[in-house]
Amino acid sequence: MFTGLVPSTGTITDLTRSEAGVRVAVECPTIAARVQIGDSVAVNGICLTVASLGGGVLHFDAVAQTLGRTTLGAWQRGTRVHLEPALRLGDPIGGHWVQGHVEGTGQVESVDRTDGQWRVRIAVDSTAEQRWDDVICAQGSIAVDGVSLTIAACGSGFFEVALIPHTLECTALGGLRAGDRVNLEADPLARLVARAVAQHLARR
Repeated sequence: MFTGLVPSTGTITDLTRSEAGVRVAVECPTIAARVQIGDSVAVNGICLTVASLGGGVLHFDAVAQTLGRTTLGAWQRGTRVHLEPALRLGDPIGGHWVQGHVEGTGQVESVDRTDGQWRVRIAVDSTAEQRWDDVICAQGSIAVDGVSLTIAACGSGFFEVALIPHTLECTALGGLRAGDRVNLEADPLARLVARAVAQHLARR
């Protein structure tokens, strides 16, 4: 479990592709010093297991399902990613519950910087497996590339988030441009409520 309050960013230093998937190397000495082999780390919102580490570099393995559901397959050497170790008992919770189970991706439609205010609009495509309009609401929470954000506005097939200066300083979201794809995970509580309501209506 995570909070979406990203403590560090890292840099992709290597990607090794095979029939089984991809092994990703991420350089981030601060996070490498806090975790052990077998620990879970959210990498741009994707819950991955530390396969090996050393010299300030963490290695993760991603299988085909992860590649098909997230942006990981498009990562390159030099890509900057958000890193958050899993919560431990007693850790403060300041964002929202994030599982690291990315449900799909969205595409940045626009980045508006009018009067110094950053507002990002992200388009989402609902599928039979994931109906975004059922779990996205204004003032609700969503994880974008693993960062806990409040939904400022939403409509059919899109939502908007406002980025405050602290978020721009501590994450890579300030580099978003129209056309970029981002990992998305809805608030787990909203997802559970939507599922329960859908099941109730189906029984009526």
